[in-house]
Amino acid sequence: MKLFMTLLVRDLEDIVEANLTYHLGRGVDHVIVTDNGSVDGTRDIVAAFVRAGRVTLIDEPRDDYDQSAWVTRMARTAAAMGADWVINSDADELWWPLDGDLKSTLERVPPEVGSVIAPRSNMLPLRVLDGHPFERMVLRDVYSVNGLGGPLPGKAAHRAALDVRVQPGNHDVDAAHLGPAVPANDILVYHYPHRSYAQLERKIALGGPAVARNPAPESVFETWRALYKQLRAGTLRAWYDALPHADDPAVHDEIAAGRVVRDGRVASYLRERVLPALAQLR
Repeated sequence: MKLFMTLLVRDLEDIVEANLTYHLGRGVDHVIVTDNGSVDGTRDIVAAFVRAGRVTLIDEPRDDYDQSAWVTRMARTAAAMGADWVINSDADELWWPLDGDLKSTLERVPPEVGSVIAPRSNMLPLRVLDGHPFERMVLRDVYSVNGLGGPLPGKAAHRAALDVRVQPGNHDVDAAHLGPAVPANDILVYHYPHRSYAQLERKIALGGPAVARNPAPESVFETWRALYKQLRAGTLRAWYDALPHADDPAVHDEIAAGRVVRDGRVASYLRERVLPALAQLR
């Protein structure tokens, strides 16, 4: 079995190297990355993985955040390259198999199933981040919500298909001969959407106008649109400051109430296996 992953990136030099190293060590054979006009060190980082033969890089200069089309292109490219399964991920997501690795987990999926939807869990940001976010952020919400307060949707992994279409947000897929989608109860996707205010502001400042140029209905990318309105209104900082942070005194009450849990599994893996490997490369 060959397991591929797709990744759409733009100015994510703080996490893209650790993301790729992590997933390539957890059962992913190859990653197809689309770089959407990065101007920081993201593309150079990805290029090093290309030279090692682990990544295929696509440059996408358009600035209208046509995410569904770009991820669909990567997923179909993966099928053409011989993939059996494809994970459609974001750079701020780490897919954690509860038993074995990602490849063995997906190999256990019954043959009649076409895709699995893995639940996501938000990791709480720190007001003072000292170190790598994947290693330092160890508190997560038990019931995660999106930026509008609605339930946080899961992410799709699917059997490779040349006619697959990945829906906006990578939450589900469709293809003529894919079987049904089922919940992935043996995978948890750790989600690190807020790593600092500076990171959030830059993300929305870049992505907000791009989403506005996309002809999709207002209901698509509604979180992006709402946060872009906050940025233009000068209220994004207040919105971010109101988020629960792992180093707030009040978080102890959240832990006691069972709404937040300490989960150091990914942090330990990063500390023991990923970060030392990255240090050797520098």
